Amino acid sequence: MVYGIITGQGSLPQAMLEAAGAIVKDTDGVSVLSNVECPVGELRDKLSQTISGLPEGDVVVFADLLGSSCANAGLEVKRSHPHVAVLTGTNLAMLVRFLYHRHKKPFPELIPFLVETGRSAVRAVEP
Repeated sequence: MVYGIITGQGSLPQAMLEAAGAIVKDTDGVSVLSNVECPVGELRDKLSQTISGLPEGDVVVFADLLGSSCANAGLEVKRSHPHVAVLTGTNLAMLVRFLYHRHKKPFPELIPFLVETGRSAVRAVEP
């Protein structure tokens, strides 16, 4: 199984998990981590502990923004956990596709698939 950790500002990680879970019921193996009152060093330590507490497997860390404390903590943790991928700019489309495909696609294929899903979900629409 590929595990997921949704990180972000305030209550965003929990809200994103709840929204994705309303579409895809199987959210087992996905956790959330907020940066509320959590400096990047502490956030990094919590993220590392969360990853270390998971059964063996690959992990996707979803971060809200490129350059955010969550993304930076994810990059620091990735250095000591090679089975971790850090994705930034997380949106609902990425999370839904992750939940659907994490059991089906090999990890090296899953990551670019999720990135492309996130990019293609952002559009200007007109009537």
